[in-house]
Amino acid sequence: MNNDSVEFTLPPAPRGLCFDRNDFVKTNFSVDNFLADHQNVASLETMRDDLGVYLKVLRLAMIELINKDYANFVNLCATLIGFDKAILKIQVPLGQLNEEVETVKQCLEEAMKELSLWLSQRHALQKKKQLVKYYSQTVNCLNTLENILRNISDKKKQDQILLADRAAMQYNQLKFSISKCESLVKSEQKMQYNEVGNKLVQTLNDLLFQFWNDNDEENLLKTLITLASLDRVTETEMLIRKQAVAPLLHEIISEPALQRSPEGLQGIYARILSLLESKLKLLLTVTQHSKLMFLMKKFRFLVNCFWCEVENRLEVNLASIFAPGNPQIFYRRYSESMEFIKRLEEYCSDKDMIKIMHETIEYRSFQRRWNLPVYFQIRFQEIAGSYEAALQKSPTVEANDGFVLKETYKCWIALQECWSDGIYIEAIAHKFWKLSLQLLSRYATWAGTYCAQRNSPKLELTSVNRSLIDNSINIHVDIQSLLNRLPTFMQLVEIKVPIGNKDLLRQSLRYSETMLTGTKDKIRECIVNELYDHFNMQLKQVSDIPRLYRKTNRSVPTKPCAYIDVITKAIHEFNEDASRRLDNAFLVELFQALFNIMTVSYYKYVEDVLTSVQKTEESLRRLKQIRERTSQQSSESTGVTDGDKIRLQLNVDVVSYGKLAETLCLNVHTVHKFTDLNSMVTEAVKNIDIK
Repeated sequence: MNNDSVEFTLPPAPRGLCFDRNDFVKTNFSVDNFLADHQNVASLETMRDDLGVYLKVLRLAMIELINKDYANFVNLCATLIGFDKAILKIQVPLGQLNEEVETVKQCLEEAMKELSLWLSQRHALQKKKQLVKYYSQTVNCLNTLENILRNISDKKKQDQILLADRAAMQYNQLKFSISKCESLVKSEQKMQYNEVGNKLVQTLNDLLFQFWNDNDEENLLKTLITLASLDRVTETEMLIRKQAVAPLLHEIISEPALQRSPEGLQGIYARILSLLESKLKLLLTVTQHSKLMFLMKKFRFLVNCFWCEVENRLEVNLASIFAPGNPQIFYRRYSESMEFIKRLEEYCSDKDMIKIMHETIEYRSFQRRWNLPVYFQIRFQEIAGSYEAALQKSPTVEANDGFVLKETYKCWIALQECWSDGIYIEAIAHKFWKLSLQLLSRYATWAGTYCAQRNSPKLELTSVNRSLIDNSINIHVDIQSLLNRLPTFMQLVEIKVPIGNKDLLRQSLRYSETMLTGTKDKIRECIVNELYDHFNMQLKQVSDIPRLYRKTNRSVPTKPCAYIDVITKAIHEFNEDASRRLDNAFLVELFQALFNIMTVSYYKYVEDVLTSVQKTEESLRRLKQIRERTSQQSSESTGVTDGDKIRLQLNVDVVSYGKLAETLCLNVHTVHKFTDLNSMVTEAVKNIDIK
């Protein structure tokens, strides 16, 4: 049972109390916490009253409990009579038993101390015995090693490697023994230990190069295994690098050798790699042998010996290849160097070896020596500068490669140059991609800026604003062609860039496509504004219609006025020319926008004429009424009046205007103000009798 909690059965509390009766029997009950928890439930007066009520309940319950168990209480008192005498009776035997237990305990403790002391002495003796044993092994190993090394030079090469391997095992045992009894080893013996170790390593190094020169693969492998057992992998690699690799590279990697090479740097790299197929092939093959793969620390001849020495000599003896001044030469040398790295990686035994090669200080230094930011800046100035120079204030028509304008063609050429062989470098793919997006953005900005300019209104489509319209159309045609070619351009980029960035490339290209597509509205607005400036001058001639019919006795009009004919002819000529270059959807949008703003102006002009005609007629009517009252004559005018002819002419013009819109595949009911315009002229002529 848990001592921290006692289970009570409390009597039930009356309903309506501000607390729970079980709060009082909790093990962590606290008066302060109880008051703090219930201060917001009821006031102190209420809590006092509720506690008083429950206290009465508890008292009644206690009285009932005592009454219920009264007999048990009386029997308990009777049972305890004489219990103290029984306790006194067993007190003496228990005291004697306690003394005996203490005596036994003391004896056991003394025996344990004596045993522990004896075990400590025995352990010390065993340790001294072990030290003497290791010291004896050290002396024996030293003597054995000296005898082996003294006789090894008199043996044949095959026997020499066997003795060297035996000596290596003795040396490892000697090293272990000395580490265990170093306190007993004398300084003369330590000196002797160092001497035999150096002599053993020197003997193995001599055998290593002898077997390499004799092309003895089997014994060369045994020598490397023996050196690895002595934990001499790093030292052996450095020795091979300095005595085997470095002399071979001395004549290959130098400025005079580069000048003499017919194939330039590529020829130097070819000669370097040829060493792995000739003089260094045996070392490469043996160091990658399966018998050496089980070692914790493996020989990495290709990385630690060959590559590190090659890279060091390239930086020191051929520093000129890293100069970025001439971008063509820099690109060729960089490409040849990266191709050399790839071919060198093919000699690596696995991907882990390639990773180790990439993590070397020499590899990172080699990559940093190529000043790619300077190279890109030069290319940026060539590509972007050339393209910027090709952008003229006014577009230049020069049909080439499917583009109408020279500026668009230059943009496409600049985009291709960014990713062409001889310019593009994968390591700075992100910079060339940014330049590509900048070229597209610059073209979109140039096109939008040109289409945003406005000319002064002309009475006719002169060469100035006609040129603006033609150029705007040409820009739209070229932008559509450019947008159609961007998927092909994207395929070229995806082939060039590293795997894993394609989704990001497509996402960023969509923004450029949106910019180019956005120029469509500017082009349409430019063309519409230019056409409107001309046609609005024609529509203003509506105000001249009253002069044609005032006191001229002209016949009732049946044909539209000249300004409608001029607008119709000009629009048809424009439509005929534009339909050959623009898609139908764009043309419909263009004419819709044009008629929207034209009709608003036309409505205003017609409304002004009708208002003027009405006012004139009212003035004439009042004047006529005055004359009739003066002469006391009344006469009724018959026939079509001049005002009616004006209204009829306006109606004919508006009808022709609507038919013109319909010939352009427009729904006249969707043209702004046309329905109001048509209703206005129809209402004006509905009461005219032209018979």
